[in-house]
Order: sequence, then structure tokens, then C-alpha cells
Amino acid sequence: MTKLLSIWCIVIGTLWLSLGASAQSEIVIDDNTIDASSVVYDGIDVSNYQKDIDWSATAKDKNIKFVYVKATEGANHRQHRYIYNIENARKHGIKVGSYHFFRTTSSVEAQFRNFISIVKPEDQDLVPLIDVETRKGWTGEQLADSVKAFADMLEDYYGCKPMIYTGASFYNSFLCRTLKGYKLFIARYSKSEPRLNDAKWTLWQFSERGRIAGIDHYVDLSRFNKGCGLKDILIKNNAVSGHRRRNVMNEVKEVPPPRKVQVDEKQDVPMSAKQRERLKKEQEKAEKEAKKRAEKEAKEKKKEQERIKKQREEQEKRQREQLKKQQHEQQEKLKKEQERKEKLERERQERLEKERKEKAKKEQLEKDERARKQAEQQKRINELEKKKAADEKKKASEKKKAALAEKYNRTSANQQNVNKGKRINQSTADNE
Repeated sequence: MTKLLSIWCIVIGTLWLSLGASAQSEIVIDDNTIDASSVVYDGIDVSNYQKDIDWSATAKDKNIKFVYVKATEGANHRQHRYIYNIENARKHGIKVGSYHFFRTTSSVEAQFRNFISIVKPEDQDLVPLIDVETRKGWTGEQLADSVKAFADMLEDYYGCKPMIYTGASFYNSFLCRTLKGYKLFIARYSKSEPRLNDAKWTLWQFSERGRIAGIDHYVDLSRFNKGCGLKDILIKNNAVSGHRRRNVMNEVKEVPPPRKVQVDEKQDVPMSAKQRERLKKEQEKAEKEAKKRAEKEAKEKKKEQERIKKQREEQEKRQREQLKKQQHEQQEKLKKEQERKEKLERERQERLEKERKEKAKKEQLEKDERARKQAEQQKRINELEKKKAADEKKKASEKKKAALAEKYNRTSANQQNVNKGKRINQSTADNE
């Protein structure tokens, strides 16, 4: 009977703790938002809430040195825009990291499996980030221990300590003793910086109402603490020396079903029939719940596998379409380039033909001019020769006339002598 009473006390105490813990609401962060239009910020974080992001435009914001992208939540939820955001942010030169929203309604192992299923180490520039905002159903000690176990798993898998995201008061109340030594990303939407009991924060998320180019919705803005920078959250700067990534997936086992309540057959005081009946019902109920939970997990696992398969097929389809688009664009580009070259060649040929015609025309004009000048010169030569011939003819005629005149003059002189009775010279031509 003593042992039975002890069991019931444990059960009742556990139920009381669960009920008391479930009344704890999510963390409350100061909502004194500030105007982020003129403030300095170093990075942002995004999720499905921001919808489609134009990373080419966002990357032009020189303030943004990093971006944390939400990947998973709990044991089953995965962000359908995660791969798009990671690939495109990194493609445009922004350092990227991934974060998981930690839920108390799922086991640590299930949440770990969920996170590593889509967050590939080769796609990460920044250390993993654990988003801790609620302890619903758990005590503060249970929450801190579970987050620490989750952080250890991530460190074994990715080779670096993860960073913890939470609110200042939430950290001081539930996490400070267990998670001391981890880099902290603290949310406090206020003009005053966060204050922690036993640690120095690395990043401060000071506003949830930032407006960034390429993002249509509000986005969280964060800045580094004094003395901290991008180097403090890069994986390569925080890698464990000599780390060799273990296959943690093979080491993670399924969460065992609730332990059956064992009845001690050798107890001194025998249990009453009513007590036995009650324990039997509890045992049957526990078995049914375990079976139901196992079926649910199997169904969720199958559903998740189908979702991953569909996501992979969609990704491959997008890649094929993108490749096809790139090939088409390349072909169009080559075609335009070929057309441009052909146009330039045609213009060159036309220019050469025009120059050739102009040159031929010029040469013809020069040839005609030379011919004209030669004709004019020949005409002048002909005129000179003609004039010379006329002059010579005239001179010959004048010479002939002179000879005739001289002859006539000599004949007249001899005649005059004959008339006068004088003897004429027989040797002269007049005697003849």
C-alpha cells in the first residue's frame, strides 16, 4: 500500500506540475517599437511571413551583413520558402544562417531530426540559431535542459556551438544558469539595450517594424553588440577544432512509449480489486496512447516524407524550368549577338562599297580632268603648230615675193642699160 500511495503521489505531482506549467504564456518582449527608418542595423531574419522576397533588391542594402532564415518549427513544420530564401540570399552575396523555433510539445530528438532534414551544413555561413520563446507545459528547468540537449546535438552535427535567440526577461528567468556560455541573440523592442544577469549578448533584435527594399512586409532589424561582429557568428570562426561530424541521425532513437505501471506481486499488503482495476485501466490507456502516438508519428513521418518528396520534385522542376529559361535566354542572347554582328558586317560592307564607289567616282573625275587637260594642251599644241605652219608659210610666201621682186628689179636695171646703149654683163641673170 505504501508503494501504491507513492506511485499515486508521483502521478498527481506530475499532473499538477504540468497544469501549472501550461498556464505559462509565451515570452513577453517590450513592445515599445521604434522608428527604424534612420537607425543603424547589421542584419535581418525572415520567415514565410515575409512571403516572396526580391533578394537582388535586398542585397543592395549595404547595412545587411547577414540574414537568419526560419527553417523549421517543432517536430513537423518546415518553411516552404526556406530553400528559396537560403539559395537566393546566398546567391546575392549575403551571409546566411538557419533557425529553428523550439516547441515544448515535441521531443528534442524529433525536433533535431526535423531541423537537419532540410538545413544542410554546406549551405550555411552562420552558426545555427535556436529560437526559444515559450515553456508551455514544462518547468523552467525542463526547458533549459531540453534546449541544452538540443544545442549539444546541433554542435555535434554542425561542428559549432549554436546561438540562442530569446527575450531578455525570459533568459534571465529560465535559461541563464543552464545556457551560460552560448552566444545570445536577444529580442527587446525598445530604445534601451537588453540587460542579462550572467552574460553578454552578441546580437540585439531592437525592432520588428523595419522596412527593407525587396521585402513587402515588416522585417525584424538587429545589430551587433559593441566589440562583436560578423566574425562571431560565422561557422568557420566557431568550428570546433578537429571536429569530425558524427552521423547523429543514426544515434537518435525513437522516443520510447510511456513505461507500463508494474504491479509488485510480492508486496506485503495486497492491492484491492478496485485498485487493481484502476491500474489495469491506466495501463490499457497508456498502451492505447502509446499505440496511437506511434501511429500518429508513423503517419506524420509518412506525410513528411511525401512532403519532402514533393518539395524535392518541385525544386527539381523549378531547377529544370530555370535551366530551360537560362538556356532560352542564352540562345536569345546568342541570337541577338549574331544579329548584331551580321548587322555590323552589313554596315561595314555597305560602308566599304560606298567608299569604293566614291573612290571610283573620284578616280573617274580625276581621269576625266586629266583627259580634259590633255585635250586642252593638245589643242594648244595644235594651234601653236598651226600658227607656226601659217607663219612659216607666210614667211616662205614673203621670201618668194621678195625673190620675185628682186628678180624683177634686176631685170629692169639691165633693160635700162640696154636702152641707154650700154653693154650689159653677160654673166648676170638678165643676159640669159
